[in-house]
Amino acid sequence: MNTQAAISQIIEDGYSVVDGIIPGDRVGAVRDEIIEVQQRNHERTEAEFAKIRARGHRIGAKGVAALRQVINETQCFAPWIADRKIMEVVEAFFGPHSRISCTDCVLNHPGNERGYWHADWPYNQTNASHIPTPYPDALLHLSTIWMLTRFSAESGGTLILPGSHRRLENPSDGNLDGVDRDSPHPDEIQVEGSAGSVLLYDSRLWHAVAPNESSESRVALIIRYAPWWLNLNPTIKGKPEHDAIVVETGGKNYEMEPLRREVFDGLPDEVKPLYRHCVLK
Repeated sequence: MNTQAAISQIIEDGYSVVDGIIPGDRVGAVRDEIIEVQQRNHERTEAEFAKIRARGHRIGAKGVAALRQVINETQCFAPWIADRKIMEVVEAFFGPHSRISCTDCVLNHPGNERGYWHADWPYNQTNASHIPTPYPDALLHLSTIWMLTRFSAESGGTLILPGSHRRLENPSDGNLDGVDRDSPHPDEIQVEGSAGSVLLYDSRLWHAVAPNESSESRVALIIRYAPWWLNLNPTIKGKPEHDAIVVETGGKNYEMEPLRREVFDGLPDEVKPLYRHCVLK
């Protein structure tokens, strides 16, 4: 799919899949590295999530493992973060000077539970920092899911609701009349794609974790792109807005660890501008 076709599909349907961003002869090594670093950090990550759940907040789905700001642990995927096929779409919506607001990995293990319908930050209504409904009719944040294993109905390709990005709300907080955030929707579809492909979608798009019915973990990266003018400080640990909106209220939020200086210094030159806003001093 060419750039203009991807842009048009995102505008119309809320999503598009771009094939072959990570080459087929490289994606296996990236996948294996991501699995290794997630497993190495599993106990720490689960302890952090357990603290959030203990405050009464819903987070994640059973059988899904994650690691936030995985780029601090491995940069094996960094050569493709600013791939021109991705950046041409990002720049078409945001112009120059876009930034990355999320670099996580997720492993959906065999038998994981189905997740709830939601939209990503800043639209997820369960987050302490979020845009209140009704939403403006504009794309303010672009999410991507990088497929490091094949996405299919069997492996638990992400569930999406095409066209839902044009809705003025989403059911993430459970208060949307007529919608059960935990139940299948008659118009839902599952994303499919080969390893190395990338799902791009308007962050307003309703989506949910799908059960993995295969015998192997479904492995992915979640990378989100934001325009220069969107305030990301509520999501970055250590920033005043994060302290005021999240820490002091005991709320839940998407939270991003700042990049370590040595990690930033080692990134490809074309990638550095995407992260310079969240580097440790």
